[in-house]
Amino acid sequence: MKRRIILSRVPFRLPLGGGSTDLPSYYAEHGGFIFAVAIDLYMDILIKEPVVDDCIHMHYLQYEFESKVEHIKHTIGREALKMTKVSDKVLISLNADTPSGTGLGSSGACSVGLLKGLSLFKGKEMSNLQAAEDSFRLTQNLGLPDGKQDPYVCALGGFVVLRIDKDGTVRVEKPEIPPDVVSSFEKNTLLFYTGIRRDSEPLLTKQNTPETKELKHKIKEIGLDIYRSFLDGDLDSFGRLLDTHWRLKRGMSATMSNDGLNQMYDTAKKAGALGGKIIGAGGGGYFMFYCPTSASADSVRKALAPSALKEISFSVDRKGARTHIIDF
Repeated sequence: MKRRIILSRVPFRLPLGGGSTDLPSYYAEHGGFIFAVAIDLYMDILIKEPVVDDCIHMHYLQYEFESKVEHIKHTIGREALKMTKVSDKVLISLNADTPSGTGLGSSGACSVGLLKGLSLFKGKEMSNLQAAEDSFRLTQNLGLPDGKQDPYVCALGGFVVLRIDKDGTVRVEKPEIPPDVVSSFEKNTLLFYTGIRRDSEPLLTKQNTPETKELKHKIKEIGLDIYRSFLDGDLDSFGRLLDTHWRLKRGMSATMSNDGLNQMYDTAKKAGALGGKIIGAGGGGYFMFYCPTSASADSVRKALAPSALKEISFSVDRKGARTHIIDF
């Protein structure tokens, strides 16, 4: 007897410009702009029917075994089951290349992967754009302060531009970044894991004040300039704009950084990085730095070696979310 397995793979993402202008609290008044890229770190999800019972099994950092969807504690998993109308006879296993709470969009990748995988489990293929839209709706159903960036970039893959209207309509662009620019970006952009995990929800909530909205106006303008620097092939400008962005973002919240992270940033700058940022809502997760040359990148690696940061190599993922059926 053949047993069908659904495999769902979704890339994580790096925000490059416009971060936090994709939140409803901002774009509903001012419109939002996001420039980001999907990378080859993944959320992998396996879905199949259990053999010996009709229950719902969820494997992640915990193991859940329930007879009813509403008893599932994994909030995104529970909502995805409801939205796809899967109510029993399913085993779901979640595996990620990076921990949650590290700023790479794991919640968005998880919801996109679950929606696509569970839809295919029910016999219907879901497009990546539909998965992105439904994923954002899922977070709204849960009352989370998440934005549009994570589900759209993780679902669509590659470099992505999102122009978000005040009514929440998303206009998606897939810019043609010159191959030599992509190669330089992959070679000279360094990604380091700080080992610090944090819950983005309180951080995002604290960033919703009149003062931070003024800063977000400037962040949106910097994001547009960063996008133009990629189109023009001027990645040194990208690096310097990251430095400007870093200084602005630290003004949004006292929890955005700390003395230890500030010291790491200053060390990287002195060693040759043009600029950098903490990925995501702040407070930990991943540091990203742009260096103008391979030699300066090596100098930054050497300078940061005593800090116990772990470098994570990456390249651009161009495929976005994908699902496969395997029959054994």
